[in-house]
Amino acid sequence: MTNLAPGRIKRDGTADLLKGLAVLFMIQVHLMEQFVTPDIYNSLIGKVSMFLGGPVCAPVFLAVMGYFMATSAKPLSYFLKRGGLLFLGGILLNTARSANLLLQITQGKVNLDPWFFIMGADILTLAGISLILTGFLRLLFRDLTWLYFVFAVAIAAVSPWLHQPPSSGIILKYVIPFLWGEADWSYFPVFPWFAYVLTGYAFRLFLAQTPIVNNLELQHQYIYFVPVFIGVIITLPYAAGITQHLEGAGGYYHHGIVFFGWVLMFMTAYLVLVKLFEATHGNNRTAGVIKWIGQKVTTLYVIQWLIIGNLATWLFRSQGLLQFIGWFAIVTAATLLIGYAADKIRKV
Repeated sequence: MTNLAPGRIKRDGTADLLKGLAVLFMIQVHLMEQFVTPDIYNSLIGKVSMFLGGPVCAPVFLAVMGYFMATSAKPLSYFLKRGGLLFLGGILLNTARSANLLLQITQGKVNLDPWFFIMGADILTLAGISLILTGFLRLLFRDLTWLYFVFAVAIAAVSPWLHQPPSSGIILKYVIPFLWGEADWSYFPVFPWFAYVLTGYAFRLFLAQTPIVNNLELQHQYIYFVPVFIGVIITLPYAAGITQHLEGAGGYYHHGIVFFGWVLMFMTAYLVLVKLFEATHGNNRTAGVIKWIGQKVTTLYVIQWLIIGNLATWLFRSQGLLQFIGWFAIVTAATLLIGYAADKIRKV
């Protein structure tokens, strides 16, 4: 996620494709979660939607973010400043995307806890914390690839055992969920999601330290991944069950090391396919649009949430399948147009 990671580097077409596809899958899954009726959400279509909005979205965002952080020569102070700004930006986005609902709460029309929506542990807050933590880990681990990966595995392994104190005060109630636990507003806590950032970081170091991997001819690389594809296909029912259940112990937001391992296997196969697409069709118009989306990932992420979050106050779980398809077209088009206009204004 180059927009979230520090440092400026040459554009990577495969990375931009990964991020661009993730944005599109993310929009549809947010609509599925927020807009559609329960019967559609629990149907096969809903399960497919939730799966597409799972492994190909957040894990990919975070792994790509870690990948590009490994190329940065920025000092710790930059990581701290950038991470802090991203975290605060995440809180601001939580507030803005829930503005319609928060207004109804303050007017007494809805009886809900406003802090539930303001203090949600989402991707931007996680990105900010991840930048800060990675900045410190770089000082300790240097370029020792295996340490980053072992630490990632450890984070995923211990995550199911970390629970929020039952009698925590107001501060701990809304601070701990950014780190771990099973609170309803803890969508992407550090445990286990920071593990994907570290995995991407370790992967970049591995490639830099193992040039023979990059020198293999493209057609010779993919034969080695056939067992990975077979493994992903065989275990798809298991993964689909996790992505359909978001909250609670063992759910998507709070998964453990088994699902973490599965996601790494899936991302390996997915990376191979996207890399192949980039090599064969990377210069066509469709790929160019997807890459542009990937380049503007942070801006588009914010825009789509502002639209979906505020509309959800009126449309929450009330829309049918055709309406879902219509809303996907409308929200996607609006997000891209607003993002394009914002980009043009920024360059003036």
